[in-house]
Amino acid sequence: MASTSQSTTKLLAKLLRPERKEVGVVLTYGIGVGLLSLAVPIGVQALVSIVTFGSLSQPLLFLVLAVFFGLAMAAWFRALQTVVVEKLQIRFFSQVAIELSARLPRVRTDRISGSPFPELVNRFFDVLVVQKSSATLLLEGFALILQTIIGLVLLAFYHPALLAFDLLLVLAMVFVIFGLGRGAVRTAIAESVQKYRVAAWLEELAGKSLSFRNVEARHLALLRTDALVVEYLRARRAHFRILFRQVIGALSLQAVASSALLGLGAVLVIRNQLTLGQLVAAEIVVTNVLSSLAKFQKQLEAFYDLAAGLDKIEGLIELPLERDESLQRVEASGPAAVQLKETAFSYGNPGFTLGPLRFDIAAGSRVALQGPNGSGKSTLIDLFYSMKQPTSGTLSLDGVDYREVGPEELRRHMSLVRGIEVVAGTVLDNIVFGRKDISSSDAKEALRRVDLLEEVMRLPNGVSTVLTENGSPLSVAHAQALMIARAIAGRPRLLIVDDCLEQIDTASRRVTLDSLLSADSSWTLILSTQDPDLARRCDEVIDLEVRVKGGKS
Repeated sequence: MASTSQSTTKLLAKLLRPERKEVGVVLTYGIGVGLLSLAVPIGVQALVSIVTFGSLSQPLLFLVLAVFFGLAMAAWFRALQTVVVEKLQIRFFSQVAIELSARLPRVRTDRISGSPFPELVNRFFDVLVVQKSSATLLLEGFALILQTIIGLVLLAFYHPALLAFDLLLVLAMVFVIFGLGRGAVRTAIAESVQKYRVAAWLEELAGKSLSFRNVEARHLALLRTDALVVEYLRARRAHFRILFRQVIGALSLQAVASSALLGLGAVLVIRNQLTLGQLVAAEIVVTNVLSSLAKFQKQLEAFYDLAAGLDKIEGLIELPLERDESLQRVEASGPAAVQLKETAFSYGNPGFTLGPLRFDIAAGSRVALQGPNGSGKSTLIDLFYSMKQPTSGTLSLDGVDYREVGPEELRRHMSLVRGIEVVAGTVLDNIVFGRKDISSSDAKEALRRVDLLEEVMRLPNGVSTVLTENGSPLSVAHAQALMIARAIAGRPRLLIVDDCLEQIDTASRRVTLDSLLSADSSWTLILSTQDPDLARRCDEVIDLEVRVKGGKS
């Protein structure tokens, strides 16, 4: 728990550091609100004295105006606080969104365990929890703490006995907050973890709805959901037990302290050691303090939610990233050459091991990767594209060791087509994909080379037709062809196609393959396929099953 709290505090400090000026403004206004809130008890004290001594109405009018002015200023400061906190919330949301958008494309997905990578991004929604919780703490929590401190200091000036009462009250409050609240941050994070497990399962149900259409599968879905909800409720009950004992402690303290102050104050008034006005003011202050403590349970829950939310955001921000430094650049031009020397990759004992492999892919060649499922084709392609790093041996691009070149530098020279990854936007957007050197004519030429241009031009707005995230209104086959068009539009030096051509219809596949294998193409082609007809059209076939079983080659 200590390490979790420390980590949460560090992340909060990191996120608030750029906004320290605005946070300082909020806290300064909070001090103003706390000081001006004393207008009521001090005003009541003066009013009782005026009434007791039968003073004239002119001082009374002045007192009422002074109290009104103090409360009006406190309200104005509170309004200014609200405006500044709103700006902080907007900046916090923007800051986290921008930082994650810069980091997520560089995440080492091979280092992620547990939840699928896309599902992990759901933790971003805890930004909203952090926004609301931090706003509550800045606006209300700080004000309650300040009012409590100022009120207790005021009591201490009235009589030494009230100073002793202050000390006992503070000790009791510390016990309620920290003693009774022990373990609350840990249980809040545990509750949040279970919440996301439920969300992940519901997301899986939505994404695989076809599999759950029959009665037995729906029953399975309900059983799994029931088990996850039970785990969530168990975590929630553990957290609520701590919250509830804090509530009981605060309410009990409020009853005991109010009664004790009333009795103590009455004795001091009878002994002429305290005026009636001071007694009334002290009772108001203590009532406010204890009411603040009761309300502080809301602030404590907001803090626990803040800690759980920051824990989730930290989990996203701290995902392992690819290295971005390069010891040298790849300066070659034209089709790329790839060299493997005793290259191997292992998922760990007793996991699958690929290699060691030893072969060269010559510049401009067309190479087919073959092998049954599980032979390591996709793993080898991950090594080519620097999604994974060899556990032994070397891998080079144009004679430059991958270990000396960052992934971003390597990928300037290559494109990988694997599955369908359409983003919401136009057909043209999905081909250009932010690359400024690709023109509209380049995009249309890429569409023509995969036999997709005529189909796209028949759409209502041609290349300006907006696609959904699943590629609609394009068919699955056309969406796959679009991915190949995106890759070749960038004129890569090394083009890698991972089991994609089989999804394209026969006529379009023939045109696409002709383009990929064309002698005037500017790339070296690595084609992963289980189709022997496609493999036969390549210059060389690398059968991973044979090479893995046969050892070195």
